[in-house]
Amino acid sequence: MKSAAVYLMIGIIRLVSLLPLGGAHGVGWLIGIMLWYSRSGSAKVVMKNLELCFPEKTLQERQKLAKSSLIALGKTYGEMGVAWMWPIPKVNKLITQVEGMEYLQKALDDQNGIILIAPHLGNWELLNHFFRQHLFMTVMYKAPKIPALDKFIFKTRKRVDVGLVPADKGGVIKLFKLLKNKGVIAVLPDQEPSLKSGVFAPFFGQQALTGKLIGDLARKTPAYLLCCYAKRLDDGNYGVVLKPANDEIRNKDLLVSATALNQSIEECIQDCPEQYQWVYKRFRRQPDGTKLY
Repeated sequence: MKSAAVYLMIGIIRLVSLLPLGGAHGVGWLIGIMLWYSRSGSAKVVMKNLELCFPEKTLQERQKLAKSSLIALGKTYGEMGVAWMWPIPKVNKLITQVEGMEYLQKALDDQNGIILIAPHLGNWELLNHFFRQHLFMTVMYKAPKIPALDKFIFKTRKRVDVGLVPADKGGVIKLFKLLKNKGVIAVLPDQEPSLKSGVFAPFFGQQALTGKLIGDLARKTPAYLLCCYAKRLDDGNYGVVLKPANDEIRNKDLLVSATALNQSIEECIQDCPEQYQWVYKRFRRQPDGTKLY
């Protein structure tokens, strides 16, 4: 992405942040509709993923879900200015429901550290605002190559008092140290890792290259494993959902561990499948070396 495009994107985010939430969602709805009816590359990836993950659904059902998914994705884009630029107390008021608070409280009471497993479901940026009210967490951060974008994103995330470590070997070492000191970390579990950092495991019945990091962290520490996501409610506000992850993630067998992780992610997605980021090429690499996209 060229610098001019980055500054334009930042400018658009700032402009949208001036709108009320309904206005931001309206912009997002328009983005999603354009992605769907233009038969964009994103729409094609979504349809391919839904075909793989929901073969039992009819074509019409998958098309309806794909359209809803792209609209939800557009709304997530529209909410960037909300999450990143609205006053923090104003953002906090958007979270009107919390399900599973008892699990977070147990994790805090145990004082063994916490691994927050946050799939790309709903609006994951709002989780920063929710958790900052209860704890201090650290996440991995891969800096964009363009300095202006890096500065903008870094600033917006640091304002909610989130610890950031680089997405490299040094950052992984820091995560282990944090957990050994009973800290809290958050990890995105559904990004495709490198071949050496992952293992192929079933995800909605399909082989998906799945990261080993969460399993490694879980096996070597007694940290509480907690899945979390912020879903968009019918009234436009948000509900945070917290649920314990499958403890088999700690299994020494890498395949068993990765399968348990994917099962935990699936359970979250089934709650609001239209709000998952199906546009991501989750099955790009296959065990036989072929690529599905």
